[in-house]
Amino acid sequence: MIRSGASRTAAFAALALAVAAAAPLCGQVSPEVRAKAAPLFDALARIESEAERPTATRISPQAPPPPAPGSRSLVFSEDELNAYAACRLENEPYVKSAILKLLAGNKVEGRLGIDLGKPQASGLVPQKQDLLFAARFETKDGKIRIDMDKLFLGTQPIEPAFIDLVIGIVSRLQDVPATTLEDWYDLPRGVQRLETRPGQVVVIY
Repeated sequence: MIRSGASRTAAFAALALAVAAAAPLCGQVSPEVRAKAAPLFDALARIESEAERPTATRISPQAPPPPAPGSRSLVFSEDELNAYAACRLENEPYVKSAILKLLAGNKVEGRLGIDLGKPQASGLVPQKQDLLFAARFETKDGKIRIDMDKLFLGTQPIEPAFIDLVIGIVSRLQDVPATTLEDWYDLPRGVQRLETRPGQVVVIY
């Protein structure tokens, strides 16, 4: 869903939205967590399949037109989103865990566990860290952008620019172009927007 490793890390670092890359799954997540994530996996796969399907030529003028993009929505719980993030993070080399709390108005709070690997690779950034954050996000036309409101390394408040530093390090480790939190990132194919309610995420497609 989000295509590159750097993009995945940026999105997880801000939102872990769950809307991550289509990496193969392995056996680290419990069957209970995988079952809880299944409705979201299934829905996104169906939305992506519909988006990739060529528009059929209508045989009859009476045939109904296909639904307009952005005219349909599905609602998922915070638990389902966290389970989905856990499944996607199985193969994420640097972001090891994400726990999200969904609030109204496209706001999210969370805890992110990061492990940058060998100390010499992480430079000035601690090798392992727990990031606590509060963020807002904006979505439109199948893309998402993050606005970080608060960020803590453990109990120490830090500037949101720290995430850009982490993204830059991970980008060098993965040999991909660096990005920043100000960039727009692709949502899963077919998804137009996201909205949040307390304890829920709304997928608009």
